[in-house]
Amino acid sequence: MIRKNWSKIKKGFYAFDITKLSKVTMSELIKRPGVYNNKKKVKAIIANANEFQKIKREFGAFPNFLISLKKLKDKEAIERLTQRFKHVGEYTGEYYLHCIGYWL
Repeated sequence: MIRKNWSKIKKGFYAFDITKLSKVTMSELIKRPGVYNNKKKVKAIIANANEFQKIKREFGAFPNFLISLKKLKDKEAIERLTQRFKHVGEYTGEYYLHCIGYWL
């Protein structure tokens, strides 16, 4: 379903532009074509965009935040990631870190 509707979803979520997503309200975003009607998930997307902006202010760039996690034990790094982002659990956090080559 997502793959089939990807172009609509991408357009609905402002091509995942973090700056735009961090400024939009949930009610504005949920009205856009291509945005799924799940308020909890849409709120999390907006909250995560705001958290991403906060991380950029704190660390200068998201990669710098990821580098800061290297100082922690693996479990602590995953925990830090899951604490900062909504709807990101331990499995998703660990999977993300594997995908970006965190442990290489």
